[in-house]
Amino acid sequence: MFSRIRKRFSYANVTATLALFFAMTGGALAASHYLITSTKQIKPSVLSALKGKAGPAGANGANGANGAVGPAGGQGAKGETGGTGPQGLEGKEGKEGKAGKEGKAGKEGSPWTDGGTLPPEKTETGTWSYSEPAGAQVIASISFAIPLAKALEEDAVHWVLQDERTNECKGSAEKPEAAPGSLCVYEADDQGKTLLTTPVIIRSGRSIGAPERGASTAGALLDFGEAQETNENVRTAFGNGTWAVTAPEE
Repeated sequence: MFSRIRKRFSYANVTATLALFFAMTGGALAASHYLITSTKQIKPSVLSALKGKAGPAGANGANGANGAVGPAGGQGAKGETGGTGPQGLEGKEGKEGKAGKEGKAGKEGSPWTDGGTLPPEKTETGTWSYSEPAGAQVIASISFAIPLAKALEEDAVHWVLQDERTNECKGSAEKPEAAPGSLCVYEADDQGKTLLTTPVIIRSGRSIGAPERGASTAGALLDFGEAQETNENVRTAFGNGTWAVTAPEE
């Protein structure tokens, strides 16, 4: 029987019963002894017994509005270097650039400047030869690859026999040399088939009939005279050698 009564007890039933009790017994008694104005006046164990179980959770409400954007965070630490990516495709050929400005003229080269002359105290060398029949005028030519700045006079040109040396010509047919301002012509082989054993060295470009001894800026001629037949079986005169010319000092 008591279980039935306990099942019917609730917070609302107790409150209503107390209200009815105080109404029937009078307000004075309630005011002086048992006036309850707050649930704090009721023993907690009584309240917990009177409270019912919590109901199920209600449905979620609507989302609230987004909050304001916060300040930017600090810079993070540098990440590790990534691996090498694949090689990209070759780009298109660019347009041809504009032509550059013409550069300044370079300094004159030395000693082989085109159109220049042999520098002071510089030497150039060459060879000479002749082969003529008996009775012919024997002329051998010498040509300077690099012209001289000025012509050489008669005393500056020298004929050098095979075993001969001079102050101006201290070389040989194998190694021709010449002092500054001199032309030295070295004999290497002469069969002696000529009228003159020593040629007349004349300036090239001059008339053979009126030779001017010496050498021009371009070279010289060796005039051996008329070839003479000295052996019935040999009717040709021939000879050869080398030469060296050195430009004068400044």
